[in-house]
Amino acid sequence: MASWFWQKLDLFLAAAVIALAGVAASQSHEVLVQYIQRLSADVDEAQAHLTDVRTGLRYRVMGDTVRAELEAEAQGTYTTLKREQDAVAGANPLFRPLAFARHSDTAILANTRRAFRPAAPTTIGGWLYTFIGMIAGFVAYEAVKFPVMFLVREPRRRKFRRRG
Repeated sequence: MASWFWQKLDLFLAAAVIALAGVAASQSHEVLVQYIQRLSADVDEAQAHLTDVRTGLRYRVMGDTVRAELEAEAQGTYTTLKREQDAVAGANPLFRPLAFARHSDTAILANTRRAFRPAAPTTIGGWLYTFIGMIAGFVAYEAVKFPVMFLVREPRRRKFRRRG
């Protein structure tokens, strides 16, 4: 009876950890999607600002030195954002979290977190992240369970056969 209880408890805990890891991974995919959308909007805005500095009437009436400084600043902003967008959005979906961790902009990420809306995974990428998260949850659960079970388990008793 006690063995049945521990087996069911183990099964329940494993299912809970796997489900939580899958949900967390699916939402991490959604954070990436929403971050890329926000980053794309910022790239478009930076490009529009750069075009405005180069051709806008308001900037043409400024002195050449001031306009050149503003253009260099706008060009730098656009180049930086475009590089981040290419690195994250252009990365292989499996390695996108690594590109995101390496190239993410803290201000855009903070805005993404503030405006984040959870979503169910409906794309291949979302399902892939969910599945990978479930596998990672299973591996983590088993990795934690193994040493605990090793310490808790009663030592085996040898059964000796009688010869004769």
